[in-house]
Amino acid sequence: MAVALAAPAHAWGPLGHRIVAESAALLVQDDLPETWGPLLARHRFALGIYAFVPDSRFRHTDGRGGKLEGPTHYVNLDAPHCAPRGSVDRRVAQFAARAGADLHPVTKPVGGYVAGATADGDVRRIYLGLLDLGLMAHYSGDASMPYHAAADSNGFAAGEGGIHYYFENDCVDAFEPGLAEEVLAVAREKRSAWTAAWSAAGTTPEALVGAVLKDSLAAVAKVSEIDKRDAVITPSRPGGKTPAVRKPPVEGCRSLRPIVVERLAKGAVLTAIIWESVLPRTGVDFKGASSLLFSDLVSDPAYVPPDY
Repeated sequence: MAVALAAPAHAWGPLGHRIVAESAALLVQDDLPETWGPLLARHRFALGIYAFVPDSRFRHTDGRGGKLEGPTHYVNLDAPHCAPRGSVDRRVAQFAARAGADLHPVTKPVGGYVAGATADGDVRRIYLGLLDLGLMAHYSGDASMPYHAAADSNGFAAGEGGIHYYFENDCVDAFEPGLAEEVLAVAREKRSAWTAAWSAAGTTPEALVGAVLKDSLAAVAKVSEIDKRDAVITPSRPGGKTPAVRKPPVEGCRSLRPIVVERLAKGAVLTAIIWESVLPRTGVDFKGASSLLFSDLVSDPAYVPPDY
């Protein structure tokens, strides 16, 4: 039997965020096979690394002990209007705009295996644009995690203390290898229907994220039902700080797999839609960049505070 440790609610762990970003890159390759698609697909590892930076770095470097960065990862839709609710929708829009500004001037990138840190011109713009796309993917991925839309973000009010970490991290780790392939397959199968449903509320990044957050909140009840039935051994005490005692993830998460897959797939589809909305679709000659591949990462990205 495993006890879920109390921890700050971060959304998907490193593996979940990697799956969201890498799957999104492959979805863009499906849509834009002659332009940006292959470039993003070649850099999906880097995008996956950048997608975890807001948790691994920004929460520790915002200058306020995480209090500035923390609210940018969620919107608690069911919180009273007088209570803090979060701003993940605006955070996604912020990084989408940054990526668009990076990439809009690109016209004719040329290069092979190069170091982005010393590159210039269009190659440098792409190097920085990939960073902002990857950072954006963190927050769009957050929107697809059910407990990032709920005020009871870690289940203590429902006797399920620790469900956030168990669902986002323990279950994801238990399902891989094999999870990433399943997520991509579901994303490819469902993307048209999901895109149409989300776009009914608007096609701006904020509107799309808002639609996914509503969908995430609706998923909380199902996750809770399965968790209580198949995973929880000893409930947590309402109002307490000690997590519920749960079965080991390989057993307790089994019934949650379809929901984990769907939520990650929705994060990937949402990310791909917003990425494609800021990628220049005309006026870029990729003939000289068919083998462009960066040999390095932006190793220590500076904190980007909210601009809203």
